[in-house]
Amino acid sequence: MKKLHLTLALMLSYISFGQNPTCDGTRYLNPVYTPTSTTGILYGNNTTVGGNNQDLYLDFFEPSGDLAAERPLIILAFGGSFIGGQRSDMHPFCEYYAAMGYTCATIDYRLYDGPLFPLPDSVTMTDEVLKAVSDMKAAIRFFREDAANSNTYKVDTNLIFVGGISAGGIVASHTGNLDPTDPIESYIDPLIIANGGFSGNSSANTQYGDGVSGILNFSGALRDAAYIDANDPPLFSVHDDGDDVVPYAAGYASIATFPIIALEGSFLMDQQAQSVGVTSELITIPNSANHVGYFNNATSTDTILGHSLDFLYPIVCSGSVSIDELTSSDVQVYPNPSNTQVNISINKEMLLEIQMFDLSGRFITKTEALGGKATFDVSTLQSGTYLITIQSDSGLIRKQLIVE
Repeated sequence: MKKLHLTLALMLSYISFGQNPTCDGTRYLNPVYTPTSTTGILYGNNTTVGGNNQDLYLDFFEPSGDLAAERPLIILAFGGSFIGGQRSDMHPFCEYYAAMGYTCATIDYRLYDGPLFPLPDSVTMTDEVLKAVSDMKAAIRFFREDAANSNTYKVDTNLIFVGGISAGGIVASHTGNLDPTDPIESYIDPLIIANGGFSGNSSANTQYGDGVSGILNFSGALRDAAYIDANDPPLFSVHDDGDDVVPYAAGYASIATFPIIALEGSFLMDQQAQSVGVTSELITIPNSANHVGYFNNATSTDTILGHSLDFLYPIVCSGSVSIDELTSSDVQVYPNPSNTQVNISINKEMLLEIQMFDLSGRFITKTEALGGKATFDVSTLQSGTYLITIQSDSGLIRKQLIVE
């Protein structure tokens, strides 16, 4: 997900610095709270690969007795090769993070429910991954919508992280990194469109952003590590170097030892992140043919999760950064339809990169909003519907444009 582009002057205008009062060297690093949970919260709905309608639920964990007005949130997805698993599998992890002062949610996402004989091909499994990503993005928006209204969950919407184990790590990694400027293979484009575009279609509240501040990738992977670019969020990864289920480097993810889809795992993701300047940490479990073997015992689990806390702490506590958020209502596109020039007006004095894509996700052009204004010349474009995107730290705002 692309980050907000700000000049130094605008940063001084819109960002206030000051140490987070809860970052006292104890909270977020030590278990100082008793976790409490609320389960079975409906956050979305969609159709599975097999054509079945599915309600999507999450379980929410928070520090009991916590008086903080806003708390960072970690959203976690379970593993199970996209054919098994359930959100309760992640309860121990949410309890761990909530004891440290985080809020945490473990979510449903749609599993593959088509025939297993023959096994699904790579196109079908790519569609399955994109469905799961759509579900995770709906969960992110659920909390941003709540924060803007009832504020039941007291989440700091500038500090939402996603993570997961195995298949859940694949979901989280694509949720945080896949965007329209990535080198996406042509066969994936129609799958993205069919699943609601880059916002997904598992909830209708797409006026709220689905950007994240970091990714916790436990033995996950990306279809292509090149999806990671300089504007993507910090990445924390753990992986067994001989993993034969999800590749540590390049290889095939498998179901019951049968290769299903080519992926690039944590090693290549970390290499790519480092090469483009994204903060990244990889913990390699050496000489290990296990899959997520580091969670097989309590001592190793505590060690790995402790490393994740150390990774998150400077992100959460680097200064209480509050950036003026944009909403869809802050952006006007006119005239629309048009066949000559299109104007974009933004009700905030931010320097933002604005991009245009066709509905297949193909990049057309980009410009910057100076003084809250920008224009596109559309006189040479073919008639049809296009997508204008504006990325801020509160999420990706999308506006449809019709060219006549």
